[in-house]
Amino acid sequence: MKFRFLFHVINFLSTLVLLTNCASAAFQNQPLRSELDLQGHRGARGLKPENTWPAFEEAIKFKMITLELDTVLTKDKKIVIHHDSETNPVICQNQDGSPIQKKSLYELTLVELQTLDCGSKKNPSFPDQVPVPGTKLISIEEFFQKVTEVEKKTKQSFLFNIETKFPDDNSASDALVEEHTNLLVAAVEKAKAAERTTIQSFDLRTLPFVQKKNPKIRTSALFAPTYFQGFLMTIGFGNGYRSEILEKTKSLKANIISPYFLYVTPKFVNKAHEDKIEVIPWTVNNEKEMKRLVECGVDGIISDYPNLLQTVAGKSKP
Repeated sequence: MKFRFLFHVINFLSTLVLLTNCASAAFQNQPLRSELDLQGHRGARGLKPENTWPAFEEAIKFKMITLELDTVLTKDKKIVIHHDSETNPVICQNQDGSPIQKKSLYELTLVELQTLDCGSKKNPSFPDQVPVPGTKLISIEEFFQKVTEVEKKTKQSFLFNIETKFPDDNSASDALVEEHTNLLVAAVEKAKAAERTTIQSFDLRTLPFVQKKNPKIRTSALFAPTYFQGFLMTIGFGNGYRSEILEKTKSLKANIISPYFLYVTPKFVNKAHEDKIEVIPWTVNNEKEMKRLVECGVDGIISDYPNLLQTVAGKSKP
């Protein structure tokens, strides 16, 4: 997700602030569905190369309920699982080990992208991440095929939280957003996974396109604070920002609101639940914060560390 530096600072400061502590309202709110939805962010970014099949295998290993992933449209109109709209030299390289340059995925075909090695380079932001040399990017169709194979073998069933990604400068046209969304919905339908899938996005134009194309697919509105908003919420203010995103989510008729975790307070969760909107914050990698959010009564948590999330969720059951 974006604004990484800000969020590291906020994560530290928020542990010092008691005004957003949910402990006094422990289990006052409860998940709208039967259990807490455990979601492995980009598979399991803290443990294996992000948005690759080894990362999804890791999420499965640690009993995540939902596999969370990002998608971008390629030059040849294929949907590839990748976070950025450009190739990322930090986590990918050429097969011979030589560095790559940033290049728009809209200018590359799926076959060209799959010549990259996106498993050998360890992400410096995640010291526990284990490289898997030679790992290639996969398409959404390949992802569903691999999941189906695992489900048949293990008799398990997984949910999917799939994000549509566009350039960060919001330069994507309405036509591109609609095209990407429609192709993604078609892939979900082909996999017969509509009733198990949520499509989420920061680009909220995605959500009405999903609802129009297939109302069986759930939608989730993603929100990140600005620097100023994040600071105010860190020191215990910002209720107006919380109300604003709740109203926006309600107006979009989204099933889920998925904000940066600092937005979440007992009152925020209660307000969302009054409108039957689930609350699934991101990206939560701190044990103390996970426990706080469970006490707030959130419906799910998205984390880079499925191992930690699974442990905390097990200890936090009322």
